[in-house]
Amino acid sequence: MKKQSAQKAAAFFLYIRKVNELSMRVKPIMIFLHGGGVSSWMWEEQIQTFKEAYECYTPDLIGHGTRADEQSFSMRESALEVVSLIKEHAQGRQVILVGFSLGAQIAVEVLSKEPDIVDIAVINSALVKPLPWLYLMVRPLLPLTYPLLKKDWFIELQAEKMGLPKDVLNHYMADSKSLQKKTLLTMFQENLHYKLPDTFQQAKARILVTVGEKEKGIMKRSAKKITNSHPQAAGVMVPAIGHTFTFEKKELFMDMVQCFIEERALPVELKEIK
Repeated sequence: MKKQSAQKAAAFFLYIRKVNELSMRVKPIMIFLHGGGVSSWMWEEQIQTFKEAYECYTPDLIGHGTRADEQSFSMRESALEVVSLIKEHAQGRQVILVGFSLGAQIAVEVLSKEPDIVDIAVINSALVKPLPWLYLMVRPLLPLTYPLLKKDWFIELQAEKMGLPKDVLNHYMADSKSLQKKTLLTMFQENLHYKLPDTFQQAKARILVTVGEKEKGIMKRSAKKITNSHPQAAGVMVPAIGHTFTFEKKELFMDMVQCFIEERALPVELKEIK
């Protein structure tokens, strides 16, 4: 009897394991791409919300977070890494790509390079109208301003402007102090020179574009350009917010993402970009 009971228990646990493995295989995958100067920790609350229904990935971009000691940032290489991640793990499942700021530019690049690889994309605050003149201003000032990124008082000031909660300040401080000058320079260069690729309109994904109402005019024009450049793109403006949507209004952000995935009406607070 004991032997039979043990066999039944073993069979039961094997069944449960197979069910769990099957569940993992059928779950859609969701990839979150962080902004410049931060790393994957910025998505921790989103991961906690979505991890039951989706298989979530939050890679650190080149030169950021756990990869601060690697070669300096590259938009192209970052996009290729995301493509490789999707090809390795998707295995025919639905793919949802979410990007913020620099990560949103990389998401745009992924959609433009591999039009069939993503099913749903959420593009938050992506600059796609080049500002090379601003880079020419930033470059000579960088040697003077870079040391400030290592000062606690300056980091705390920046965190406050970004609307970061106090419980993530240590993460932000660590990222800021580990960010290398070469990475910062190449990141600025690629960010400010980036323009919407012509192939973006060929992407098969449904796309949601967001921008804060208090963001700079160039960011609003970028959001409008992305929205109008794709037949399956919808654009929304987030009221009373700057470049801080994913930090300051997390509940609204997550509700918006879930509604868009499920093709339900978006939260009424959001204003359509026309």
